Amino acid sequence: MSSCYHDKAMGRDGDIHFDDLAFENEPYDGWKAYAQSKLANVLHAKELAKRLEGTGVTAVSLHPGWVRTNLAKHSMPLWFQNWVMRPLSGFIGMIEPWEGAQTTLYTVLADHVKPGAFYSQTGIYRDKAANAGGWPLVSPNPVAHDDAKATRLYEISRELTGLA
Repeated sequence: MSSCYHDKAMGRDGDIHFDDLAFENEPYDGWKAYAQSKLANVLHAKELAKRLEGTGVTAVSLHPGWVRTNLAKHSMPLWFQNWVMRPLSGFIGMIEPWEGAQTTLYTVLADHVKPGAFYSQTGIYRDKAANAGGWPLVSPNPVAHDDAKATRLYEISRELTGLA
């Protein structure tokens, strides 16, 4: 599960900072970390798809859309959610959970899903043409297409998790 914010999150470009993956050397920035983690999901799916080729298992990444969930309860008061956000949610692009599940269901059930591809509901991308989404969508983030970074991230992840 990724996000359209793998491209750009609140002004922070999605990139992988191999020299400081855990923000130990620079001040922590939540949106920068979010963009990096969602880009890591895209790159991981891309690399995993290559490694699973011929096994019958398909790896993809996706952005489900801006789904109305309980996640916001940790970031804003309940009264604001119920009296301000909920009535405006459709106008500001939020979708219901059943709508957000459609991209996941498509990637699980369709016969012609492209391994390693990125699938997206509507989103906010640096390339406005991508905002309508796509099944699959070519990510406007150039780093999402960097095979060398995908491989390096995969290997570092294996080391960090003790699988190497």
